[in-house]
Amino acid sequence: MRTRLIFIVSLISAIILSACSAQPTPVYVAEGPDRDAIVAKTDVIVNDLISGIENKNYETFSSHFSEVMLNSIKTADMDKIYATFDPLGKSESVELISVQDAGDYYAARYKVTFEKKVVIFRIVVEKADPGVQSGLWFE
Repeated sequence: MRTRLIFIVSLISAIILSACSAQPTPVYVAEGPDRDAIVAKTDVIVNDLISGIENKNYETFSSHFSEVMLNSIKTADMDKIYATFDPLGKSESVELISVQDAGDYYAARYKVTFEKKVVIFRIVVEKADPGVQSGLWFE
């Protein structure tokens, strides 16, 4: 009976562990001219996002949004974003962490250091035009 219990626990553990490892491995864009071209666009986007938040300026914040993003984040929604970032103080530095290849998109992650906290900005841009922002997450 005890052997059977050990076998069942081992089997369940193996199933759980294999399910956890089934997530796809991110594909990173290698350093070089292609990545440099993407980063040239996303650097401008992240700086405009930060400037828009700190100056409470929706036009600057949303200046690179796709039509879907413009319809998703309206001027009225910005009060929540401002309220989230106001207590963090001014941004002190911005550092690129990585650029991922995500199918029809690129995802650039930036470490933004504010006076009181570090926030990761994940900016998703279209491969066809990396100057068009299709997604935004704060981590």
